Amino acid sequence: MAGVVFQDDFEVAQINPEGAKFEKVNRLVCKGVVYEIEFLIDVNSELFECEEGDKLTVALATSLSVDGVSEAKAIDYARGAKASLLDQFDYAMHGTVYKFEHVKDTKVEAYVSHGGLLARFRGDQRHLKKLKVDAEVYTLLRKGSA
Repeated sequence: MAGVVFQDDFEVAQINPEGAKFEKVNRLVCKGVVYEIEFLIDVNSELFECEEGDKLTVALATSLSVDGVSEAKAIDYARGAKASLLDQFDYAMHGTVYKFEHVKDTKVEAYVSHGGLLARFRGDQRHLKKLKVDAEVYTLLRKGSA
């Protein structure tokens, strides 16, 4: 998966901790198993259902191509015309890294907007250093661990 710039397994710790803000949108608060990244993401609750305690695999990729080459358009992958990372995940969103900031010591936060649905990754900069502001990424989620 050459186009993948980050991947980890997570456990859903909370859903909508501050209450549901929008109909059909859940905010998931997750804790990374391997890298101990704190991960917060808004998802369409009708398309991706989950409960507290569920295990997720989360990946960020710059391309949907399994070899990292982005010669095809996303629509080709969505139609199943080409093998892609979409075949390996249950839920995908396209977005842009819009903010990357240092929090404390080696901790950083990276923010991704998926057309209004937001994601935040907070953790050690070693694991998030491949994320760059203005980079377009695909956020991919799969229930269960790898």
